[in-house]
Amino acid sequence: MNQDKMPFVEALENYKNEHFVPFHTPGHKIGHRAPSLLTEWMGPALPYDLGVMYALDDLHEPEGCLKEAQDLAAELYGAAQCWFSVNGTTALIEAMIMSVVGPGDTIIIPREAHRSVMSGLVLSGAKPVYLDCRFDVNWGVPLGASVENVVETLEAHPEAKAILLVYPNYYGIGVDLERIVVEAHNRGAIVLVDEAHGPHLPFSARLPREALEFGADLVAQSTHKSVGALTQTSMLFGQGNLIDYRRVTQMHQMLQSTSPNYIFLASLDMARHQLAMNGESIVNETVNLALQLRRELAEIPGIRIMDYSSNTIVIDDINCQSTSASSTNAANYDVTKVLIDARDLGLTGVEFEKLLRLEHIEVELVQAHHVLVLITIGDSQDSIRALVEVVRHVSETILQSSEDGKEMLRSMDIPNGTSGVNENETFGVKQDSNSNLKHDTSSIGDTQYLPIPEVVLSPRQALYSERERIAIAESYGRISGETISYYPPGIPFVGVGERITPDVLQYIEMKQSQGYIPNGADDASLETLWVIKYLR
Repeated sequence: MNQDKMPFVEALENYKNEHFVPFHTPGHKIGHRAPSLLTEWMGPALPYDLGVMYALDDLHEPEGCLKEAQDLAAELYGAAQCWFSVNGTTALIEAMIMSVVGPGDTIIIPREAHRSVMSGLVLSGAKPVYLDCRFDVNWGVPLGASVENVVETLEAHPEAKAILLVYPNYYGIGVDLERIVVEAHNRGAIVLVDEAHGPHLPFSARLPREALEFGADLVAQSTHKSVGALTQTSMLFGQGNLIDYRRVTQMHQMLQSTSPNYIFLASLDMARHQLAMNGESIVNETVNLALQLRRELAEIPGIRIMDYSSNTIVIDDINCQSTSASSTNAANYDVTKVLIDARDLGLTGVEFEKLLRLEHIEVELVQAHHVLVLITIGDSQDSIRALVEVVRHVSETILQSSEDGKEMLRSMDIPNGTSGVNENETFGVKQDSNSNLKHDTSSIGDTQYLPIPEVVLSPRQALYSERERIAIAESYGRISGETISYYPPGIPFVGVGERITPDVLQYIEMKQSQGYIPNGADDASLETLWVIKYLR
C-alpha cells in the first residue's frame, strides 16, 4: 500500500472543497452560528466537523476512504486488521474483552490493569483470575507478572479463554511478553494487550519490540499518548486465527459513538502518515532527548532517576507468603518514561510536584517520592532544558535551606525538608483465626502492597446484585458492592464482587492515616461501604 497517502484526510478535503449547502448535523452548519469563542479557537477546523455523511465513510462499517486509512495503519504496524476509536483506548480494551469472553467465562488479568478492564468485565460478564503483582522494593512501582506466574496461573485455570496484559506499563516497564505469548498460545488462550503507552515502540531499535511482533492477538494503543493524534483517539490491532474478526467489529460498534468526530478520525490518519514517513527519525530523536534528560537529571544532587535498561532490580512478589527479595532484569524497558525521585531531598512526590508547578512544569504522574514525566515526539531541546533547570533549582533551594526555600515550602504548607512518611514503619495485617493470608502490607515509601483479591462474584453479577450500606467496622468478610482505589497507585484495592478481607481493611487504614482520598467510593470517608445484600 502507498503509505504516503492520507485517504480519509483527502476525502474530507475534497468534500469541503465541493461547498455543499448543509442540511445535516452538526447544528453549527460548518461554522455558521457556532459560539464566537469556539470559532475563535477552531475556526479553520469547523468545516471538517461533519456528521456521518453519505459522501464519506462510516466508522462502524467502513468501506471506502476510512477503511483504506485503517488498512494502512494495520500494514504499518504489521497487523491483519485495524479499528479506529474516537472513544479512546478505554472502549478498545472493553471491546477486546467482550469479543473473546462472555458471561461466566474466565479471563486472566493483572491487578494493576487500567480501570477500563473492570468495565470490560462488567460488560462481558466474565470472571477474572488475577496474576500476582510484583513490585520493585526500591521504587515501589509494579513490574507486572513473571513468566513463571503466568504459566502457573494458566495451568491452574485451563478453562481461561484469554489473558490480558499491560505492556509496557505506566513506568515503561514491560513483562517478558515474547515468552508469555508462547505459553498462552500453547494452552489455547487468546492474548490481549493493553499497549496504550506503546504506539511509538516500532520506530526505534532502542525501544522494546511491540506486542504485535511478539504474536499478541489483539492490541489496543493510545495513539494520542506518545505520537501525534488528538486526545481521545486510539487504534486496535488484530492478527492471527484465534480471534473472530467480525465479533471484534460488532463489539467495537457497540462502544463507539454513532456520531464519530471526523476531525478525530482524520488525526489518526495524519498520525499514521507521519510515522510512516518520518517515524524512525522523530522517535529516535525522542529517545535521544530522553537519554539526555536522564543523564542531566542524574547529575543533580538529591535527584535519582529510575532506570531498568541495564541495572538489576530488586522485586517482591506480593502474593508470596515469604517477602524475601530476589533479583531480576526488566525484560523490556521504555526509556522515554522518566521517573524522577526526590526522596534524598526529603520531599514527597506531592511536595515535589507542587514545587515544579510553581515554575510551570506539569508532570504526568505523582506518587510516593517521585514524579513521572513522558518524553514524546512533542519534546525538544527547549523542553528538556526547562525541566532540567527547574529540577536543579528545586534541588539547590532545598539543599541550601535558604530563606527563599523555606518561604517557598511555607507558602505551600509543606514542612521544610520533611516527607511526612516514616519509611521504616511497617503496617502488618491484623490476622484472626479465620484468615489464611500470611503476608504483610509493608510500606515502600507511601506505596503499599495491594491486598490479594478474593473474587466471589463476577463484576457483572455483583454490579447488578442488591446492595446495602453498612459501617466499615461490620464489613469484614462481606462482598464489596463497589470498586475502590487510591491514587497512588490508582489500582483497585477491592473490586466489586470481591471479599473484604483483613488486608483490605488494613490498606484503608493505612491510606487514611496518610490523608489519601478514595476514588470510586460512594462514601469518601469510608466510614461506610456498599456490600452485596444477603451474601456473606
